[in-house]
Amino acid sequence: MTQADTPSDNLYRAVIGEPNQEFYLSYFRRADSRGYAPISWHWPVFVIGLFWLLYRKQYRFAVIVFVAPYLMAIAAALADTVLPGTGKPLAWLGAVAFAFVWLPLNANGLYYRWSREQIARARTEFPGQLDAQERVLEARGGVNAQLPYVVVIGFIVMMLMLAGSVTQLSQ
Repeated sequence: MTQADTPSDNLYRAVIGEPNQEFYLSYFRRADSRGYAPISWHWPVFVIGLFWLLYRKQYRFAVIVFVAPYLMAIAAALADTVLPGTGKPLAWLGAVAFAFVWLPLNANGLYYRWSREQIARARTEFPGQLDAQERVLEARGGVNAQLPYVVVIGFIVMMLMLAGSVTQLSQ
């Protein structure tokens, strides 16, 4: 990676946003100096993985994390047809390994690569226009503090609706 390829701290700051900016900036500098995103543990992702992805505007990967358990359940059902009794343990092992080991170990790297991708897009869209690049990165990056709450509220509303439906069916 050449010096010209390495984004400036201002571009990184624009895409990261205010919350925990110095933490991520330090990680991004370390990744740039190594030429790859090092594995590191991320406690918030361990505790609230999907919500951290939504908070940090990692929507593409949030969809993957949301869909992964369903895909694991399908794979487990297929495994159960071939080797009865193996599906459920494999599904649990896969889900736990993915959500509580792989994701927390790779979250910073995913965020770093996403940030680099956004910076590359901004540089392509606005070549030589640093102010325009920073503005578009501030809009695309940063955090979405409301979306995790919207998801939780939506989940609660759906569960209440489901509970109401089950109650009506049982009468």
